[in-house]
Amino acid sequence: MAKTKKRKERLKASLGHFDHDAFLQKLSKRIKTVRKQKGFNSYELFSYDIEISRTGMAKYESGNYDDIRMRTLLKIIDGLGMTPKEFFSEGFDQ
Repeated sequence: MAKTKKRKERLKASLGHFDHDAFLQKLSKRIKTVRKQKGFNSYELFSYDIEISRTGMAKYESGNYDDIRMRTLLKIIDGLGMTPKEFFSEGFDQ
């Protein structure tokens, strides 16, 4: 008798677990709120200090963007004097 191999079913990823656009809006609000709380009154000067474009920073704070590079987000968080864990500890609950 020949042995038949039993195939494992492949785990398949799926989308739709949360609203991506809503998350980006929360991210924008958090960036702007924390920047102001930390005493950085001007997004232009803040963006200059952390070496990202003023235009980009304006988009990230207004929510008028489709994507943000991880390195850029890390620069913003670092410029705010925070760790990613601290930054995401508020404002992102379901």
